[in-house]
Amino acid sequence: RPSYEEMLRFYSYYKQATAGSCQGPRPGFWDPIGRYKWDAWHSLGGMSKEEAMAAYVAEMKKVAQKVPG
Repeated sequence: RPSYEEMLRFYSYYKQATAGSCQGPRPGFWDPIGRYKWDAWHSLGGMSKEEAMAAYVAEMKKVAQKVPG
């Protein structure tokens, strides 16, 4: 199973590739999971959708290599 950090990277690349740059306000204090997701997505800044798709695939390959065969 991927780590939480890896899952957040997958989430952020997916959102960047499908919805573009993070535009909404940061979730409030009572939504820590939403804040982690927002922070991860927002950290990508102006990355293009194509770059995000490529980064998602690269991250998936990297994680898949760690799985015992």
